[in-house]
Amino acid sequence: MTVESMSSWWFAPVPARRLDLVRAATFGYAVLWLIVRVRYVWDVAGLPARRFHPVGVLTWFDSQPSRTAIMLVWGLAVCGSLLAACGRAVRFSASIGSLAMLVIATFTSSFGQVFHTEHLLVLHLLVLAVFVVVDTSAGQDERTGWALSLMMAIVVVSYVVAGLAKLRFSGADWLTGDVLRNWVAADNLRKLLLNDFHSPLGGWLAGVEWIWPPVAALTLMVELGAPIALTSGRARLLWLAVAWSFHVGVFVIMAITFPYQLTGVAYLAFLPVERIETWARQFFSSRRRVGFGRLGTVGSDQR
Repeated sequence: MTVESMSSWWFAPVPARRLDLVRAATFGYAVLWLIVRVRYVWDVAGLPARRFHPVGVLTWFDSQPSRTAIMLVWGLAVCGSLLAACGRAVRFSASIGSLAMLVIATFTSSFGQVFHTEHLLVLHLLVLAVFVVVDTSAGQDERTGWALSLMMAIVVVSYVVAGLAKLRFSGADWLTGDVLRNWVAADNLRKLLLNDFHSPLGGWLAGVEWIWPPVAALTLMVELGAPIALTSGRARLLWLAVAWSFHVGVFVIMAITFPYQLTGVAYLAFLPVERIETWARQFFSSRRRVGFGRLGTVGSDQR
C-alpha cells in the first residue's frame, strides 16, 4: 500500500450522519456502563488505601482519592457522556465525558488487577472527543473519516496484540490446545470455589481433549487476522461476524463478558450505520402503515 493510497483511506470522507450515530452510540453505551457499574465503582472507592496501586493516568497520585471525589468524577462522566450522546455542546461534553470515563476506568484497575474490558471503549471515547473538538466541517453532509479510521485501527491493533501475547506466552504450544484448555479449566474452577459466576459448559468441555486444538487455532486466526477488517466488502463483514461470535464463545465457555464487543457498539465504526438507520426507519414505518391499514379495515367491517 502506497502512502497516497493509505492517506486516501485514512482521510476518506464519510457521511456526517455516520459519525453522529457512532458518537451517539458510543457515548450512550458509556452512560449505560457507568449506571450499571455504579455500585461496583462505589465499592471499589471504599477499599482500604493499602490496596491502592495506581496505574495509567493515576500513577502520579501519592494516595487514594476519596470516595466523594471518585463519585463526583463518575457524575461528570455520566453527565458529559449523556450530553455528548444527545449532541448537546459536544465539544465540551465529549471532552468531559471521555476524560472522566478514563479516570473511572483507570481507578477501578488500580487495586491489583488491571481490567482490559473497558480499554477499547475509553480509547474510542477519546478519539471521538478529539474529533469533535478539531472538526471544522459541522453542518456539512460529509466529513473526513479519520476518526472512524482510527477507531477501526485501534480495534484491529487490540486483537493483534492479544494474539501476539498468546504466542509470546506459550509459543507454538498454544496450537496444541493444552494451554487454552488448562486456562479454561483453572478459571472455571477458581470461580466455582469462590462461589462466583462460572460456566458449567466450560468445565465439562475441559474434559473433551480433541476440541481444544481447533478452538485454539481459531482464536489465533480471529486475533491475528483482524487486519482483514480494514478491507472492505464481505471480508470485513465476515471478520466482524466471527469476532463477535468469538466473544459469545468466551462468555459461554469462561463466563467472561466483553459487553462493548457483545453489544456490537465496538464495531460500529466499520459499518455504514446511516444506511442501517434508514433501513430501520423504513421497516418500522411500513409496519406501522400495515398496522393502521388493518385497523381501518376492521373499523370498516364493524360499520
